[in-house]
Amino acid sequence: MLKLLIVASGGGHTGFARAIAEYLPFKADFVVPRGDSWSMEVLKDYASNVYEVMKGRGPKDGMFVLLRNSIKSFRDSFSLNKYDVVIATGSNHSLFVALSQKLKGSTIFSIESQDRIVTRGKAVSIMSKFSKNVFVHWKEQKSLYKNSYVVGPIVEKPKFSAKNEGYVLVTAGTMGFPRLFKEVSKLDKFNFIVQTGQVDPSTVKASKAFKFDSEMERLIAGASVVVTHQGKTAMESVVMYGKPTVIVYNSDWTKAATKEDTKLYAEILGAKFLDDPLTWKGGELEKALDNPNKPKNHEIGTPKLIDYILKYK
Repeated sequence: MLKLLIVASGGGHTGFARAIAEYLPFKADFVVPRGDSWSMEVLKDYASNVYEVMKGRGPKDGMFVLLRNSIKSFRDSFSLNKYDVVIATGSNHSLFVALSQKLKGSTIFSIESQDRIVTRGKAVSIMSKFSKNVFVHWKEQKSLYKNSYVVGPIVEKPKFSAKNEGYVLVTAGTMGFPRLFKEVSKLDKFNFIVQTGQVDPSTVKASKAFKFDSEMERLIAGASVVVTHQGKTAMESVVMYGKPTVIVYNSDWTKAATKEDTKLYAEILGAKFLDDPLTWKGGELEKALDNPNKPKNHEIGTPKLIDYILKYK
């Protein structure tokens, strides 16, 4: 049997890892960021073993944190046994694991983010130099790398039936999006359910507001419209459940995809794009919700990725 290691680097990267795990015919081993209890929890049912490796830095950490943690990340990575194949899901956390496994003779595959259409992620750009292929989600991403391999959107198996339960789901990942939540709080005509991440839910005026919910997929499946930032949720909303989706650009994500990337990402999905709320004159969100775009149809690409990987048995 193929000895497979999947590097689940937190957040949407762990989402890619779990999507792959759901389609695998066996349990793989995983690496998660040290102390990332959420990644441990969502992968435990799919994993043979889960190892922890120090992450270089988070989205708001500076170079000092990166340099300090890189030594620990390097040490943790080289302590792992050799695998036949390694799938690196992106971010600086994947880098040392992938490099150490390459030096031990493993075949490396990387995954570029779904919203990188014209710019490359820094870590994936480096890993592309020693990866067999970089898996990308859209044909529009193929030109990013000489070794790009288009598999389609890498998402999980839908677990619910799509319904319209009459609410607008607003979600902006782990960090939250206070400017967007402030605009949501101004609108009384919509039934909002808001996942706030690290933002205090009591600061958001909505029918329901909460930091995290293990049933987020169920909430996506029941929404009339999904409002989110330039992350993986937009792809899940459209591809898995065919939901009208509004992508609101968050300019705080300076290390993430650019505004141009995000506009093209929205176009690929058939989602409505809104610039950062800092630029709004008034009424932008209401207009978008009153007249949402019809989402485009996309075939789930995860099975194609699995078929390709299993050639390396």
